[in-house]
Amino acid sequence: MAIQTSIKRSFIFWNVLYIVLCGGLGAWGAYDYWVTIPDQEKAVATYEELNVRRAELEMRGVLWTLLAKKADGTITETESETLEEMRVAMRDADLTGPPPPLTDEEKEEYKELKKTIEVDFENTAPEPPASYDRWVNFWVYFVGTGILGTPWFVWKLFSRRGRSWRLEDDGTLVTPDGSFPADQITDIDMSIWMKKSIARVGVEGRIEPIVLDDYEYENVYLIVGSLAHRFHPDAWTDEAKPIKDDEPEDDQDAEDGEAPSSANDPEAPNDPPEKQADA
Repeated sequence: MAIQTSIKRSFIFWNVLYIVLCGGLGAWGAYDYWVTIPDQEKAVATYEELNVRRAELEMRGVLWTLLAKKADGTITETESETLEEMRVAMRDADLTGPPPPLTDEEKEEYKELKKTIEVDFENTAPEPPASYDRWVNFWVYFVGTGILGTPWFVWKLFSRRGRSWRLEDDGTLVTPDGSFPADQITDIDMSIWMKKSIARVGVEGRIEPIVLDDYEYENVYLIVGSLAHRFHPDAWTDEAKPIKDDEPEDDQDAEDGEAPSSANDPEAPNDPPEKQADA
């Protein structure tokens, strides 16, 4: 009965899973690179701009409040120290005089700024993205897994469609590259079969061997076993399993310290060689 291979369901499952994972990671990297990171950078810049403006309006409001208290004599010692510190800061900034007091519009602006910072940012400065976030999301996720990884597994899956190997009853090996009668098959290389489930079949007149991969296809091991048992009957079974040499029974008995079988034979002569010669 001919042996026919087919692609394994596990091979299809894992490659579909890799396609989904690579596509998902690629999309995630693209979204982070073009949407999330720019939004984070914009939020940091917006917060800094709003906070600087709020601090400026707040400083002017406090300054003129303290000046008014000093003018009417109600300023406290602590407030007086604060006012002096603000005057020193203005001198260090080369300001010739105090900034103008807040207008009604600026007072409303100050209230809106405080509300925006409280509602949109919860009075907390947003964290800027790490310096490596851009290149990791672009090169590792978007390019590495999305652009390169996804098409690779798609090609790997669809390139196996319709491909099969068959060993006919007469020993003819039918492959996607052609049919090879039994007398053209010269040998099978089993050197990496036990490690990688791959065997290479040598064919007369063909430079490259035919590769049989049991990881990707069902029943490949039966074809490999049939050929391996044909060319190396003492080393492989017809199911591609290695044959282990058993030790001879006499050698095993000697290792266990037992006497040779003749020593236990009641009919064997036990006399020394000299007496046997005399007899």
